[in-house]
Amino acid sequence: MKYYTRQIRKYRQGDIVFSENSDCDGMYIIDSGRVRVFKTVKSGSLLKEVELCTLGPKAMFGEMAMIDENRRSASVQALEPTACTVITKKIFEDQLSNIPPWMVNMIKILVTRLRETNEKLRSMVEEQTSTPVNDIPILTVDNVSPSTSETGQGTSGGKQYQSEEIIEDLFKKENT
Repeated sequence: MKYYTRQIRKYRQGDIVFSENSDCDGMYIIDSGRVRVFKTVKSGSLLKEVELCTLGPKAMFGEMAMIDENRRSASVQALEPTACTVITKKIFEDQLSNIPPWMVNMIKILVTRLRETNEKLRSMVEEQTSTPVNDIPILTVDNVSPSTSETGQGTSGGKQYQSEEIIEDLFKKENT
C-alpha cells in the first residue's frame, strides 16, 4: 500500500470550507470541531439557507463531488474552530484504481441517485415558500449528543469508524 503525507486544514468559526457549485479539491474528515452542511434555495423571491446536517469529529464530507467528478452539491461552514484531514483527488484516484471497475460504477450510480434526491429535496423546499426553512435542520449527524455519560464525555451519535480507518490506512507511515 502507498502512504501519503497528511494534509490538515484549519478553519475559524464562520469560515466557509467550500461553496455549493464549486469545483472539488478533495474530501474532508473532521479531526476536531463541527461544521454545518447547507443548500441555498429560493423561497419566493428570497434566497434562504436550508441546513441539511451538522457534522462533528470523525465525520466525512465532500465525497460526492470526489466520486462523480461533479461540482459541490452543498456548502459547508465551520460552526466552531475546526481542523480537517483532506483526502486529495490524487490520493482518491490512486486508491480507486485498486477497486474493481464494476464496484466503482456502482458507487457512482449511488452518488448520482443521491444527487437526484438532493435536487428533489431542493425543489420541494422551494415549493413550500410559506414554511420557514432556515431555522430547522433536516438531519443532524454529530458524534456528541446533548446527553453525557458518567464521565462527562458526550456519547457517540452514530457509526463513524470508517473515517478513522481511512486516516490510519492512508497516513500510517507518517507516525512510525
